[in-house]
Order: sequence, then C-alpha cells, then structure tokens
Amino acid sequence: MLGPLLFPLGFGVAGWLTGDGAGLVVGIGVGLLISVAVAAGAVWWARTIGVLLDPADALIHAPRPPLFGRLCDWVYERVIGD
Repeated sequence: MLGPLLFPLGFGVAGWLTGDGAGLVVGIGVGLLISVAVAAGAVWWARTIGVLLDPADALIHAPRPPLFGRLCDWVYERVIGD
C-alpha cells in the first residue's frame, strides 16, 4: 500500500517546508483525507456497481487508482467478496 503511506508523508513534508509545524499537521491531514476518500470511493463503487456484477467480474473490472491498488483490492474483497 504505497499510496496511503506516500500521500500523508509527501504532503506533510511539503507542509513542513512551507509552514513549519502547522503546515506539517495540515499536510498529513490532507494526505490522510485523500486516502480515506479513495477508500470511500471504492466502497461506494462496490456497493452500487459491484453488486450488480458477478463477484469475479466485479473484482476484475473494479477501478484502482494509481498507487492505491492494494487498498482498493482490500476494500473490494471485503465488500464484494467471492
């Protein structure tokens, strides 16, 4: 799971460089919110579109944003199942 770790770290470093400690906190918060939004989007897709498909087809054709593939796969396995 590279994306969920990379985004808070990258935004935290950028925040630290631009705004010291407060920027670090806000940057990490924004990175975490992006990761949560990707997971929430995966849950939404699985519950609205994924349930209309055969579980095997849904898992194959489910959207996976770059760097968030393993997180999305984890969500899809739990929501859609096999």
